[in-house]
Amino acid sequence: MPDASPFDAPAAEARYRAAYDAALKRWPVVYEELDIPTRFGMTHVVTAGPKDAPPLVLLHGYMVASVMWGPHIADFSRDYRVFAIDVIGQPGKSVPGEPMRAATDYVAWLTAALDGLDLARVSLLGMSFGGCIALKYAAAAPDRIHTLVLLSPGGFLPVAKPFRLRGMLMLCLPTRLTVNSFMCWLGIHGADAKPVVDLMYLGAKHFRARRETLRVEGDAANPLSDDELRGLRMPVLLLFGDREVIYDPGRALDRARRLIPDLDSGLILRCRHDMCFRRRRIVDARVLDFLDKRGGRRPVARPRSVA
Repeated sequence: MPDASPFDAPAAEARYRAAYDAALKRWPVVYEELDIPTRFGMTHVVTAGPKDAPPLVLLHGYMVASVMWGPHIADFSRDYRVFAIDVIGQPGKSVPGEPMRAATDYVAWLTAALDGLDLARVSLLGMSFGGCIALKYAAAAPDRIHTLVLLSPGGFLPVAKPFRLRGMLMLCLPTRLTVNSFMCWLGIHGADAKPVVDLMYLGAKHFRARRETLRVEGDAANPLSDDELRGLRMPVLLLFGDREVIYDPGRALDRARRLIPDLDSGLILRCRHDMCFRRRRIVDARVLDFLDKRGGRRPVARPRSVA
């Protein structure tokens, strides 16, 4: 069960949660907040959409929490029951317990969260760091995944040195300047992005991740092997910005197209790591067209378990 608060002071945690709640209140749909117990901690989930609709699970980018889905939630929740999960060990409303000690712990954690939500098989969508987790989960637990959507994910090539160095600078010196500078370099700025950037600053400054978890987070971005990618038998949608900075998007798409058996893929024009903000309508249309054509399935109940 969860340890003490991972924030460095009660006032800082209160400020973070207030910013989280303020960003969530901007969502244009009715939502519920749930807490699912696992041995890795209490996992926070924001859910919206028709309760009998096919389940769509969302995993957010690094340090931006589930509130990042605000611009997308109206589209995604129209015909799907959306479950936006705050990744354990990241700033958000999930409260860490046992630390992550290996990349396989993310598989155990997400399995426990899906079990706690009574979801046997889902469509899984991950962005950036959340895409790394989604990709590796699909490779390890393919029977739990109906369709897989990856938006600007890690996991196909080594992360580019400028991306890694700029991210490390922001985390080591978490100021408004370094956070805003990194996010602007990614292309993430403007009115829609402001609540996410503000929350990222508060998380970078005040959230204290366990050392073991930080090490595993770095490992999570390592590329999957050829055999792991060949083993992805579910339908996969993979999208990058044409100016992507996490690594060369053309090379990543070439590798994916060569190895993944059932792949729909493409480049979103005129964006870097920011297509979920800058090209939100195009991204949503591509995602929903893919999900609708692949025929989302109704959620299936499973016995509750705690990992």
